[in-house]
Amino acid sequence: MTISPGPPPWPIPRSWTLTPPQRGGAATDISPARPEPARAPARAEHSGVVRRRIALLAQDDAGARDVLGAVPGVTVDARTIPAAAPGFAGVYALADAAARALSEGADGVVLVQAAAAAEETAWALDLLHRGDAPLVLAADPDQAPDVADAISVAAGAPDRAGCLLVARGEIHSARHVRWTGTGTPALASPGAGPLGHVAAGVVRLLWRPPERLTVRDAPNPGWTPRVGLHTAVLGDDGELLGTLAGRCDGLIVAVGAPGGVPDEIAGALAEAAARIPVVLASPTGHGSLPVTTLDPLKARVLMHLLLAAGRDREAVLSAFAAAGRPGPAQI
Repeated sequence: MTISPGPPPWPIPRSWTLTPPQRGGAATDISPARPEPARAPARAEHSGVVRRRIALLAQDDAGARDVLGAVPGVTVDARTIPAAAPGFAGVYALADAAARALSEGADGVVLVQAAAAAEETAWALDLLHRGDAPLVLAADPDQAPDVADAISVAAGAPDRAGCLLVARGEIHSARHVRWTGTGTPALASPGAGPLGHVAAGVVRLLWRPPERLTVRDAPNPGWTPRVGLHTAVLGDDGELLGTLAGRCDGLIVAVGAPGGVPDEIAGALAEAAARIPVVLASPTGHGSLPVTTLDPLKARVLMHLLLAAGRDREAVLSAFAAAGRPGPAQI
């Protein structure tokens, strides 16, 4: 799968700098004046049409009312949703609520609900969402400015941007975002940087949104597969790995060393890979075992959704192989 190109000199189309329409008038671009750039290829732009009806899904619609008029010219339809259930059940409920809002006429969706693992939740929603309209998570639901910014992003993001996460004026793609736990905001996109920024209602994208990866089949909510995550570290003798693999339906192994899989765990890995899907999360290849460049947490979410959709070992490994090829993919 390809990611965004390096920073400009590739031209940033003006259609990527958007201001929601003002009441009673046309949209106004209030970004600093700059020369008109050379036009990028048509496929690098979106239409620039601003979405005018945004569904805001929140556990407490009373608190959401504070930002209903935050974006002039955009109608915000506040809807109450239940408190998030633990684990993937909560993710499935959010995905269903967003799909329902879009089917009832919303042009984009903002989700205002605290998540214990915001980056994993955003990535799972990105994989489950097969439509073109954006889903936007406010990283801190208690911060009204973040919620207002999320509405602006939902109104101005390009089609097929997938699930985005907004915090303190930064826009992050679900594929790249990580929770750092430090700084303000406590989110970062290592290796990519923020997808863009939002300020005073103006949405400015700095990169092309990553090409979408979506899971083709809906998960079976009645079955929760166990997907293990093991990190190969100095002194690892494979015993803990073997114990973990014996209780899992699938396994992600994070391997940071460029020299390949440590000899001490090779036997345990081979035994596990003969029974269940095993994928190495690593920036380099490691012999005959499948490898993904996804962050280990994101790889685990993907494997969970594939197993929950009923994929067997070979189908899971084929899906990871397809996910690693350039271009958008529905796996």
